[in-house]
Amino acid sequence: MVFRGQCVRLSVTMLALFAAAAPACRGESKRKPDPDPGPPPTVRIEVGHLGYVAPSRAYLSYRYSATTLDFIDDDHLLFTFRDAALMHRIPDDPPDDEDQTIRAEVLDIATGKEVEESQWRMHDRQRYLWPLRHGKFMVRQRNSLYLTDSHLELRPYLQFDTPLQLVQISPDRNLMVIEVQKIVSPAPDAEKAAGLDSFFGPAPKPKRTRMVLVHPGDNTVLAESETRHPVDVPMVENGYLNLLEGKDPGKWVMQREILSGDPQIVAEVKSSCAPTLMTLSDSVALTVACPPKGGNDHLVSAISLKGDVLWQDRWKQRYIWPTFDYAEDGSRFAYGSLQINRDIGSMDFFGQEDVVAQMVGVFDTQSGKLELAKDASPVLSAGHNYALSSNGRRFAILREGAIEIYDLPPVAAASPSNVAAK
Repeated sequence: MVFRGQCVRLSVTMLALFAAAAPACRGESKRKPDPDPGPPPTVRIEVGHLGYVAPSRAYLSYRYSATTLDFIDDDHLLFTFRDAALMHRIPDDPPDDEDQTIRAEVLDIATGKEVEESQWRMHDRQRYLWPLRHGKFMVRQRNSLYLTDSHLELRPYLQFDTPLQLVQISPDRNLMVIEVQKIVSPAPDAEKAAGLDSFFGPAPKPKRTRMVLVHPGDNTVLAESETRHPVDVPMVENGYLNLLEGKDPGKWVMQREILSGDPQIVAEVKSSCAPTLMTLSDSVALTVACPPKGGNDHLVSAISLKGDVLWQDRWKQRYIWPTFDYAEDGSRFAYGSLQINRDIGSMDFFGQEDVVAQMVGVFDTQSGKLELAKDASPVLSAGHNYALSSNGRRFAILREGAIEIYDLPPVAAASPSNVAAK
């Protein structure tokens, strides 16, 4: 594979993405930040009058979901947030529930006015909303899934008897993986052995995870599997991707699993650790690998399903918990992460005072070009406080007490000089 200068150029764009937070890295966190050098928003919608109250930074490490921002279409937004008002008790509510009321608002972008409003009661602080195609959404309440649209009426979709552990939607919103807990009946010998030792009480029943692949809104199972615990599934057109250990140390094989065909080898990935694999569109995957010669940074490569390396970058270890949003047509993606005031390992502790900023950048999927960079506020470690429209032409972000909407230029056509070839 040939790289045509993409790595150097993209390192510059990533530096630009986090430049707004640089003073805090130099120990100048008390200095008033410089004015935003980027373009002004096309529209700015104040959210205070809606009843929105920014959550405390003390909850950053808990990764609670209490805010979402999504495009319904180019002219309307769905903004949901935790309502801080008192809640009515529910009889026989499980004692381990962490109930919260979520207020959902449909906003007209041109006027900033509310078009529809509703309230949903959630029983935990995990993710509760996913955007689907054509302005539709999926809402989770405990172990039940509902469908809704701009009218905000919840229509029953799927319900499970065991805990719903993970829901994933593909970037083009055409495939969905649902993962639920499965209670496994122990073998007779295991039950007998457990009965001999009652010092710690009865042995817990073994649990596994059942995974099903469906089209969002449909309940026809396209594929099914079982794992020991919930796992992320990188979905692409008509299937998903998998990483397998190669024959040589430090080499991994990216393989495409097709729903109606044989597996296909896509590319080889070099990494001194097990790489992370995710998808940016129905035809482009992102690998996050460890440098072959060691080091704390992460090497990032965008690879097409044809095996072409489209661009590369390097992510510093002080940026944690990445989140993404995608244009349905695959033209652009938005990437956000928390910046910590030092390099940090996966098991290292950090507090709210260590979080410098939450930076979000909009990138061209094919070239990796940085189109726009903004800092989100309040800083959120879960939920989505930014969004891309389905065609990638509009970007919205919750920032400084308002939702800011930015119009982006048309996506430039890829040229041979900007795309690596085999």
